[in-house]
Amino acid sequence: IDIMGLVATFAVELVRAVRTAALNRELQNKVYLDEATGLPNKNKCEEVLGQEQPVSAEAPVAVCVFDLNNLHTVNNNFGHEKGEYIRSFAQQLGRVASETCFVGRDGGDEFIAVLRDSDRAAVESCLARVRANVNEYSEAHPDMPISYAAGYALSSDFDECTMRTLLAGAD
Repeated sequence: IDIMGLVATFAVELVRAVRTAALNRELQNKVYLDEATGLPNKNKCEEVLGQEQPVSAEAPVAVCVFDLNNLHTVNNNFGHEKGEYIRSFAQQLGRVASETCFVGRDGGDEFIAVLRDSDRAAVESCLARVRANVNEYSEAHPDMPISYAAGYALSSDFDECTMRTLLAGAD
């Protein structure tokens, strides 16, 4: 009877642990995932950009900033609740994400990409892929073409910099 009681207690605790782990995963998604776009949200962007230590010269980093144009006009014409404009851009930007390229929504109509171990050619290639994705989408959806501005900054262009320095330079 004692062994059966221990097994039952173990089973109950195992179920609780599994349930708690599932709730923690759901909470983690809510903390770091932008529901409107499916990309990492401002909290995650802040975590990535908030590193206080200088960027290492041995591991160059680039920060790209994307700012959607005409969001106010699109929202006035099509409505905020539709959110298609922001979601569409997020999907095109998300297509360039990789293990070395973080993309996220930094809030409102601003998005970022952080490219690790990248030089100018890699950044230009990434921006060209985003541009091609957006152009392809815009041709297929002429009623709501995407327009955006982009800028970037490379750590190799600075003697010493932080992620915030790069964000400011890209903006």
